[in-house]
Amino acid sequence: MTAPAKDHKDRLLSALEAAMATKSYRDVTLADITCGAKVSRRTFYEHFKNKDECLLALARTTSQRIMKSIISSYNPADDWPQTVTKVTSGYLQFIAEHPTLMYALYVEVAALGQSGLEIRREISQTFAEFLSQQTKLKLASSALDHALTKQEALALVAGINELILQTIMGKESLNEATAVTQLNDVASSLILRMTSHSGA
Repeated sequence: MTAPAKDHKDRLLSALEAAMATKSYRDVTLADITCGAKVSRRTFYEHFKNKDECLLALARTTSQRIMKSIISSYNPADDWPQTVTKVTSGYLQFIAEHPTLMYALYVEVAALGQSGLEIRREISQTFAEFLSQQTKLKLASSALDHALTKQEALALVAGINELILQTIMGKESLNEATAVTQLNDVASSLILRMTSHSGA
């Protein structure tokens, strides 16, 4: 029985992710991806024009996985500080658990020119809109003093992402995963200060 097209695509994305765990993205070959996915080169080209397009698709699916990680720990009954802690910890925990993948998505995707920049912008906007929406919901219930505009939320997301990038690329860190998760206090503090929560 022939596997459905979506299964082939998912396997190709998983194969690219697995390949980047053992070598740099630039050293990953099409053969690495197709062999890892157990599909033909022809099948690869049915889904992607080239390796870079496959990486861009992986970036999109990874952002969806991160969002699921955040939402899975989200509880509408939590107060604002609890919400902030869960949102930032869910975001950072996923990144800490996939350092090689996140390096490729933060660095290699940015090197793909306009298409890479568009994907990064799209992903940042997704998280910024989620954060802004949460503050609006809490403001409506008088749980905080200021709801973040999309621009403010985007600035926060961009700043936090820059801290993550610096941590991922920092060679002085003996434990990359631990270093990333330790950013949770900084990220939470920034969000709480921006929303001027009375308990922050």
